[in-house]
Amino acid sequence: MRARARRATLLASLAFAGAAHAELLKFETRPDGADELVSATVKVDGETYEVSGTLSKPAQPPNGGVKSILIETQPSENVKPLAFERGLAVLTLDFAKLAAKTKEPVLRDVLGHLRGALKMKRILGRAQGIDADAMSGAASAFDGLLLEDAASEPAAPTRFIASWRADAYWGETPRVEFTKSAPPNGRRFYLAGLASSTTATNCVAPINARASAPAQRALFIALDDWTAKGVAPPASRAPLDADLVPAQELKWPKVATLPLPPDGVRRVPKVDADGNEIAGLSLPDLALPIATFTGFNAQRDKKGRRCVASAAIPFAATKADREKSADPRPSLVERYGSRAYFVATMRIVADRLVKERLLLQRDADAYVAAARSAPF
Repeated sequence: MRARARRATLLASLAFAGAAHAELLKFETRPDGADELVSATVKVDGETYEVSGTLSKPAQPPNGGVKSILIETQPSENVKPLAFERGLAVLTLDFAKLAAKTKEPVLRDVLGHLRGALKMKRILGRAQGIDADAMSGAASAFDGLLLEDAASEPAAPTRFIASWRADAYWGETPRVEFTKSAPPNGRRFYLAGLASSTTATNCVAPINARASAPAQRALFIALDDWTAKGVAPPASRAPLDADLVPAQELKWPKVATLPLPPDGVRRVPKVDADGNEIAGLSLPDLALPIATFTGFNAQRDKKGRRCVASAAIPFAATKADREKSADPRPSLVERYGSRAYFVATMRIVADRLVKERLLLQRDADAYVAAARSAPF
């Protein structure tokens, strides 16, 4: 309790002016069970904002105490347990009440001072979308960043690992792709055939519910090792401009249940004969697919809410089944022969990604377990 009180007093005494006119007026922590509640008052360009959050620490801190922290703006039960396992504290900040333009100066100027106040030698950040762009702009406050769907990247020396998914190309504002590979301080991973949302509201086709969590867990550990031990992460797996084509040039399989792609000028990753993407990081359930996984869907009711999910169009189980529906895509039996072969091959694919440090062993085992219930 004394340490907490001293820290709260120290943080509350911080006041400063940053390059973007950010000023920390107050910062307090108070116990909340095993965690601590965080509250801060920040003035940016004359406007005052309240920021709250939760500071959590591992149940079994490393020898010498916790010296590294992960700052996140969206709670993640996928990454947070890993951070604890590796001896990091986790500070989850609620940025909902901050205007978009204020997020970067708050992160840059406030966290720059909190490094010393919290006695942390290393600060990692994890965020998605607009918050990821704010972290990228405030890179000087961080040692490493795990960015999802960011439109910008941090400058050196801050190390970063960026990822994005299929709907980034098919959304209302298509992603602008890179013409050059990632800089030395970064890695880029395109998570092929994955979508940001699985909300099934007003969607015509079945939902693409493939999980990105296995990739994010592996990438977090790669970033942690890179910033803590200097171990270089796996090489980037992301499409460059040459790996993209105009959307209207894609040749989709003629399947009645496959929704029409959205209109608009855009360049998108190439697809194979099944309609599955080729470039990027293919997790085991895309390397050995049981469906066509798109980055788009279609609205059932044109006057209703926009369908924000993507589609998954399953393969037929047998040749007879697909012929009944005139599905040109080979069936599961035609592709894999038997469930036993499918499971054995899934083990090979998953273990290869583990060796390449793009998948954790626990997730590899989960993919193999799921393969045992494939709909043959």
